[in-house]
Amino acid sequence: MEGGILEDAIAKDQSEQGALAAGHRKRGPEDESVEAARDAKEPRLQEPAVTSGGEVPSSAGQPNASPNAPTTTGTFLTAAYSEDKGCRNTMEDVCVLSLDARLEGQSETCRLAYFGIFDGHGGVSCASFAAQHLHARVMESGLIQKGLPTSSDGKPDAKACKTAIVEGYKKTDEALLKECAAKNWQDGACAVTVWVLQELVLVANVGDAKCVLGRLPDKSTYGASDSKPKAIVLTKEHTALLERQRIEKAGGTVVNGRLAGRIQIARSFGDAAFKKLGCSSMPDVTAFPLTARDAFLLLGCDGFWGVFGAQEAVDTAHSLLAEGLGDKAVTNRLLNVAVREKRCKDNCSVMIVRFGSSQAAAVQPDTR
Repeated sequence: MEGGILEDAIAKDQSEQGALAAGHRKRGPEDESVEAARDAKEPRLQEPAVTSGGEVPSSAGQPNASPNAPTTTGTFLTAAYSEDKGCRNTMEDVCVLSLDARLEGQSETCRLAYFGIFDGHGGVSCASFAAQHLHARVMESGLIQKGLPTSSDGKPDAKACKTAIVEGYKKTDEALLKECAAKNWQDGACAVTVWVLQELVLVANVGDAKCVLGRLPDKSTYGASDSKPKAIVLTKEHTALLERQRIEKAGGTVVNGRLAGRIQIARSFGDAAFKKLGCSSMPDVTAFPLTARDAFLLLGCDGFWGVFGAQEAVDTAHSLLAEGLGDKAVTNRLLNVAVREKRCKDNCSVMIVRFGSSQAAAVQPDTR
């Protein structure tokens, strides 16, 4: 796997402090994406807004802190995504972007952001359900309550956070399987999700959706003309071929590289017909503290990563940012290259989450 799994190797790095912003969301036309700040007048949502079928939220605000934003200092975040159904008749990807993902009544000093791409197969029902309910289930499982101790330093407990995410995935899939039985849903969904709690980044996935970190070399400052980020893959691909031993132990089979000869992935939301045959909703979770060297994350469905290598995507995004393009323009360009130049035939979704100081991240000069 390109770049390898990022885990304890980067835990030694210490995060630098900047200023924090949060964003607000509204719906916009296809292939547009979100970047900017949360509107102080927007009510706090119990669950993040989600979109599918080509509807993409966009924001007209500026990435500055609002009265509803957390009051702690920290790395400044901006984000955007773009999506296209490609040559498919329907759009089965669902994207979630919430720069302020705290629930009602949670501490104003806590920063929590949430991002995700849910890649449906055989339909969009399971992707939509998981996108709508996962964050709330993770919160119920103690992401903040157990993951953010009341100690003086206030640093999140990575182990407790991982446990909450795994439990949240499990609860979401259990509820989803009941819906599948009641409504005869036969589809499923892969997923890649990211939570940023204070200065801790948590990345989880099931299936073949992927997240890649663009990380600068030692002693580099993002934006320097001679500094280029290295691609580090943060997720693990869950295919039936790679998980044959676990599947067979669960009583399933792998035929021609597919679970029960039918589906290539071995972990997902939904896929009710395959859950007793070894398909699992257990995510792999990676955690690391933000540092000044961490430039951005790229999240994508398998359609995007099927035509883009990890380092190629990071290099392309870096070059576009160096040209002065804003986050929205970067994801639009990446999407256009994937669909129109590289001829991606599947649904295609890509998201960027950018890290930096308030001064650097607030500059969004080009939204073409």
